[in-house]
Amino acid sequence: MSQGVCLLDEALNLARQEMAALEDGAYDKAVELAERRGEVTSMAWHMLDDSQADEYRAHLIELARVQDQLTELATKAHGEIRSQLQRSRLEGQRMRGYHRAVGQALQ
Repeated sequence: MSQGVCLLDEALNLARQEMAALEDGAYDKAVELAERRGEVTSMAWHMLDDSQADEYRAHLIELARVQDQLTELATKAHGEIRSQLQRSRLEGQRMRGYHRAVGQALQ
């Protein structure tokens, strides 16, 4: 197996680890893994060997499939975080209103 194909195997492994990190809510780790995956994929691309084209194609198709799943997970996580922030803001507004009301009632 060529070095480029081995790098694509590593990129797939990193993508799967990234997916697990996203599913666990470990977003900083997912970012680090995504950056590393990009570097490894780029290195593999520069080692493209025509004799291994079919293996490269198969690995790249698998990487694209996993990337679609990662995009789905990231979009879902983004929506969940946005909702949590909105709930937190609303709770903060309610608490400030409560404190103002209690402060006025005590006066």
